[in-house]
Amino acid sequence: MGVCSRKNPFRGTVTVSDKGQIVIPAALMREIEIEKGTQLFIIKREDNLGFVALKSEAVAEHIQKLVNNNPI
Repeated sequence: MGVCSRKNPFRGTVTVSDKGQIVIPAALMREIEIEKGTQLFIIKREDNLGFVALKSEAVAEHIQKLVNNNPI
């Protein structure tokens, strides 16, 4: 769990607006259950090729497991 097991994780493309905004494709939002108001945790890749976005609730769950000394 937590690792993309699909052979092709590609879900589409997005365009950055002049305000720096992107629109997540609707099918992907449904697939990973993102709705209006969902907070995402953004992590920049070390190679500067982009970023990873994770649901904040998932990050919080993993941090809580670490704090409680439980395996992730």
